[in-house]
Amino acid sequence: MYKEYLDTLRSQGKISFSFAQILGDLKVDAQNIRAGLYRCKKEGRLISPAKGLYIIVPPEDRPYGSIPAEELVPILMRYLNLEYYVSLLSAAAFYGAAHQKVASFQIITTKQLRHPMVFGRVKINAIYKKKISGLPLRDFKVATGYLKVASPELVAFDLFKYPLKSAGLNHIATVLYELNESLDPDKLIELAESMATLGWLQRFGYILGRVGSMDEEKARTIIDKLQGYLSGKYLFYVPLASEMPRRGYPYIKKWKIIENIDIESDL
Repeated sequence: MYKEYLDTLRSQGKISFSFAQILGDLKVDAQNIRAGLYRCKKEGRLISPAKGLYIIVPPEDRPYGSIPAEELVPILMRYLNLEYYVSLLSAAAFYGAAHQKVASFQIITTKQLRHPMVFGRVKINAIYKKKISGLPLRDFKVATGYLKVASPELVAFDLFKYPLKSAGLNHIATVLYELNESLDPDKLIELAESMATLGWLQRFGYILGRVGSMDEEKARTIIDKLQGYLSGKYLFYVPLASEMPRRGYPYIKKWKIIENIDIESDL
């Protein structure tokens, strides 16, 4: 009965349902339904990423233990009524910077989720941010709706805000090398002003100048614009790697950077 129910939902183009929905549809007692859903989960036909929410896993996705993360996230966030967006290395992949993938799908949300969500081979890692409304996001169409993804400029900002979650500065340098083509220097400056912080922009300009880009002309345009903008600001020297010691390292006047780590792109 339960397998047929899942097949019926799939034939209607649906991939998720709630416990209240199946209770109303089947007119069977709750204990019986729980037992049936448990069997379907054990067989890999279902996952339950939140209490009362069930997602059907099509046959082609069962070897992975879940539907893809980019399809799971819109369903889950709608159900939990949470603001979110995809960022860091996961978001960079949407703009062609796909060399530096991480084991988990990285989202930023307004709720503190202490543990990663793991379903078979699919792992979602949520990073808490108090407020995300008003940030520059883009909608990407996926099979389960629209996925909210950070703009290229916001990806760059978040990479420097969470460097350890971005696999370190060398990985960030590699991402910037590939992400550069999607970046708008005016939007970078606009974002820096809205965030009222410039240290990440100093690090960004320094690293871009060191590793270059797939589009050198575009990189030079960005560097020139950032330099022109920052030259009119009163800047403090900032360490390239904020988690490392600052003393005994060269000071780079051009970007007001303390060069306390060697940067090397993986490409």
